[in-house]
Amino acid sequence: MNICKSVIEYIEQYPEDEPIFIEDIKKHVIKNCKKEEIEKALKNINVILNRLKNEGIIRAEYRGVYYKPVYTIFGEMSLDINKLKKLKYLEDREGNIKGYMVGAKLFNMLGLTTLVPNVTDIVTNECKYHKQYDEKLRTYIIKPKIKITNENYRYLQFIDILENKDHISIEAENANEILYHLIEEYKLDFEKILKYIRETNSKNALEKLLILAR
Repeated sequence: MNICKSVIEYIEQYPEDEPIFIEDIKKHVIKNCKKEEIEKALKNINVILNRLKNEGIIRAEYRGVYYKPVYTIFGEMSLDINKLKKLKYLEDREGNIKGYMVGAKLFNMLGLTTLVPNVTDIVTNECKYHKQYDEKLRTYIIKPKIKITNENYRYLQFIDILENKDHISIEAENANEILYHLIEEYKLDFEKILKYIRETNSKNALEKLLILAR
């Protein structure tokens, strides 16, 4: 098979400023390879990507991630970090949820605090250890207590808000109203909240939920 053609065709399907993961490129190419061709194909992919990078067709902003550059009257734009952060830690291209935001940035977005942090905290299936820092994306990634899915992520996020492990100062006088609104907005079922509290052994969240329910 023509590996170079396969790599280029795969890259061409993406618009400019869209993260393209090297692992996805490899999966695309080797799925059409015979078993004995795979090792050679993988080596060729790296050579081809380096050549495309040297020719300015793609850029490598982040390890293992490429993108097609965007040019404006002001010059070349760098990759949209928020797009990369979403695909890497929050949701894949098929819409499968694998993470959710927690911490001070989320509390600020919800109006619970005026604190404006310069880092993002994300609980994600992509974190293999307790907690890691992604310096490039200015993001702390945290290993979930149970696997995050499309069905449970809103519940797990709500429980983490209740638990508030980072002891973020709640400045909003209407904090309970904000939490009630989240329950309504995300259509959270009280029994399921209790179910996930038990599964994650979130004792502090249970205490706060009982206070909220009074």
